[in-house]
Amino acid sequence: MRKPSIPPELHDVLVSTPETLGGSVRFVNSRVPVQALLDTLDEGGDIEEFLDGWPDVPREHAEAVIKWRQQVIREVFGLDPAV
Repeated sequence: MRKPSIPPELHDVLVSTPETLGGSVRFVNSRVPVQALLDTLDEGGDIEEFLDGWPDVPREHAEAVIKWRQQVIREVFGLDPAV
């Protein structure tokens, strides 16, 4: 398994260490994998549902991941940045 690469803009939000959760990318200062947020959103949930289930994750961290994800999609499809 290759070591995950965390984008520089998310270094204050996400971390990956081999000794915690097998190296899965997780929110800083928690054992909550970022996959939990993505799964919640992909299954039709919202940020409130995620935060209710994972109170150790600061809202600002979850919002940063969502914003980054949206920006990547915009870049891939050549869309204008959000206003």
